[in-house]
Parts: sequence; structure tokens; C-alpha cells
Amino acid sequence: MIVTLIGSRATGKTTVGAALAARLQWPFHDLDPLIEETVGLSIADMFSRHGESYFRAAEQAALLTALAHGPAVVSPGGGIVLNEENCAAIAAAGPVVWLQADVETIVQRLSADPLTQARRPSLTGQDVTSEVRDVLLARWSLYERVATQVVKTENRTPASIVDEIVAGLPVGGV
Repeated sequence: MIVTLIGSRATGKTTVGAALAARLQWPFHDLDPLIEETVGLSIADMFSRHGESYFRAAEQAALLTALAHGPAVVSPGGGIVLNEENCAAIAAAGPVVWLQADVETIVQRLSADPLTQARRPSLTGQDVTSEVRDVLLARWSLYERVATQVVKTENRTPASIVDEIVAGLPVGGV
């Protein structure tokens, strides 16, 4: 079984994914650093030099590699749901947990994260709050369609979020 964490950027997929993997004693596959290592460029550089489609192809290859080796916890980028093949692959691999946070929390986390510039390029050219709101609204139905569990992450510790995820996993699946 593979547990995949989906959701907007800065909802806690990396932090919670690492904690969940440690709790389950499973490998953790954080796709953004894996993509950067494989391609040899930061995500921002991939976007600026080669465009979003180049990044999305690298992202899909990394996802399929990560999903081939279970059990594991996988944390893809927020746009993984833009490709129907990706959605089908993560749904077939096991539970899909949608980590949610409100726009203000996401903006605050993005501002505090030193990796934002390299790993989280602007997708729309708008100010951060407008972009977060618009991208989240555009992807909401995609997250909703593929998720088997929804977990809110505002004002919570990673441990409490992991407790909720583990409680929602299929019995006997872990």
C-alpha cells in the first residue's frame, strides 16, 4: 500500500509525510527534491528554462517511480492532480490524503519557508495571496475527486495530523 498526500503547496505534505512515514516505518518519497536531483535543476529553473510542461513530465516520471515501490508514503507537488493519469495512479496505489489549509495559513507558511523561491515558482504572476486563492480554487474539485481522506492542518502539530491520518487508514492495511 502507498499513502499519497495531496494538497496545495505549503499545506504540510513534506513535514507530515516524513512524520507519517516514520510512524509507519515506511520509506518516504518527497517528489520535489527527487525531481530536482534527477534533472539537476531547481524547480524554479525548470519552469523558467523549459516551461511547466517539462516539469510536469519530470514530475510524472518521479511519481510513477515512487508508486512502484511500496509500502511507502509519497508527497507530490500540489499540481500532481492536473494530470488524470497521475490521479488514476495515486488512487490505484492506496489511500489519498488531502491536506488542507486556508489561504492565509498557506501564504504565511510560504513567506516563512526559505525554499519558496527555488521550489515554488509563481504559477500565475499574481501577488502571493491572489495566486494561492486562485490556484486552490482551480484545483479544489480535482483534490476532492481523488481524496479518500481530508485532513485540516491549520494550527496543528504534525503528530496530531499523523494520528488522524493513521486512524483513517484501512484496517489491516498498515
